[in-house]
Amino acid sequence: MLGILGPIVQIATLGTLVTGFVSLVVWARIYRKQVNAQILIEITARYATTFQSFPVQLWLAQLDSDQPLPERRAEFTVRAFQYSTVVVFAYLLHERRFLTNDIWAILQAEHRQTLASPWFVREWNVIKGQFQMYPSFIGYVERLLPRQSG
Repeated sequence: MLGILGPIVQIATLGTLVTGFVSLVVWARIYRKQVNAQILIEITARYATTFQSFPVQLWLAQLDSDQPLPERRAEFTVRAFQYSTVVVFAYLLHERRFLTNDIWAILQAEHRQTLASPWFVREWNVIKGQFQMYPSFIGYVERLLPRQSG
């Protein structure tokens, strides 16, 4: 009887270890998804705050490409800089693998739209130097800017 009990205890111990390991892997995956959701909520809140501060002229220029580009004002440069700081934050989180590719794809779709707008292209030339410490970010932005013709 004692000879049979030893292997049963060993198998039960091994089963417990395997179950514990699988549970740990599942927990880690769920935790990563939760953290990504929290990061997305925070970044989305930052985008919303930034967009709410945009002057009406920028919204019109963003929403209707037939609208003439408003004259340059310091306020527009400040808004472009604020927007870029949110984008660089998201970019660095993605670059350091804190964001999943799915979440990055959502953010990148928004970046493509705003970074391609004429008002941002104009202001980028003014604020670009403020991001010199992030050359890969500058490359990212410039890949999304529309190509200059001529």
